Amino acid sequence: MSVMRGRATGNCRRDQRGASALEMVLIAPVLFLALLAIVQFGLYFHAKNVAEQAAQEGAAAARAFDGTEGSAKGVTEDYLSALGDSTLQGRSVSVNRGTQTASVTVRGTALSLIPIPGLALQIQETASGPVERYVPPADD
Repeated sequence: MSVMRGRATGNCRRDQRGASALEMVLIAPVLFLALLAIVQFGLYFHAKNVAEQAAQEGAAAARAFDGTEGSAKGVTEDYLSALGDSTLQGRSVSVNRGTQTASVTVRGTALSLIPIPGLALQIQETASGPVERYVPPADD
């Protein structure tokens, strides 16, 4: 009996030779793509947060009492240069300062790890607020 048991075990082991290598060949690309997707997801949201914060900084400058569209655009561009030079590509900044409200819009494309034709991760963030104005005190 022990001789037969040994042969059966040996045949089973011989049939499974190379199975782990084959499993790795099938599983490794899936795991690699999952890892790339996670990193791409993080890059997209980092670029989105940079654009949002830059728009908020620009809106704060635009809505100031002595703020102008030019100064708001400069503040926004400086912020983007400091934080988002590599993650937010093809960016553009538009500022609209009226008598009541001021808004800043930042547009761009998130950095892509794998360039897929037709897949551009577009980002657009807008921040706005009321323009500060001087209101003289009321006479009692």
